Amino acid sequence: MTEVLEGFRTVLSGEYPRLLLSGLGLTLAVSVCALLVSVLVGTALGAARVLRVPVLGRLGDAYVTVVRGIPLIVLLSVVYYGLPTLGVTLPDFPAAVLALGLYSAAYTSEIVRGGISSVPAGQAEAARSLGLSRGQALRFVVLPQAWRVALPALGNEFISLILGSSLASAVTLQELFSQGRYITNATYRQFEVYAVLALVYFLLTFVLSRVVRGLEARLGRGVTLPERRVI
Repeated sequence: MTEVLEGFRTVLSGEYPRLLLSGLGLTLAVSVCALLVSVLVGTALGAARVLRVPVLGRLGDAYVTVVRGIPLIVLLSVVYYGLPTLGVTLPDFPAAVLALGLYSAAYTSEIVRGGISSVPAGQAEAARSLGLSRGQALRFVVLPQAWRVALPALGNEFISLILGSSLASAVTLQELFSQGRYITNATYRQFEVYAVLALVYFLLTFVLSRVVRGLEARLGRGVTLPERRVI
């Protein structure tokens, strides 16, 4: 026990806490940026699938099916190591954001699609009767209500992104897990380092999960509406 306590003192002394904080900041930055990519792409995919646009709808279905069948680590490797063979080279941060965002977009698409499908069809019909086009009805009437339903689930997706960002170390990004590996190699204190990392990830996701639960309660947790096409 004394040796373990000494190990924790070693890990939490000197420059190591600064490295962990730096890695934590980068983890949050890449997760937030990836969430923005996920929301933009996922919303477009979800809307196209609900609207059943002849080409975009099928492409959206294919995208979701393919991406959900690929491990995140493989997609990260394709973006960072594979794209240079096609003449596209991305630094570690943009590569991690792009891969995480595109991977998460497949799941966000399902969240958005479910949110849109939960809006009563009468809402879109009323908007159309007022002279709005299908696109305007979707943008100004359906999507705001769909986001209200989808927001808590999107919060859970953000938590998944934070955990998935630990794989970004595979593309040399110096996020939290990567900094932990560096400290492990420097101190040979595997148990203590990974115990600290586990605690940091737990505290971070625990706080976020509480926020998500608060959103669920505030926005009407447990209220479900039948799925249907709204436009």
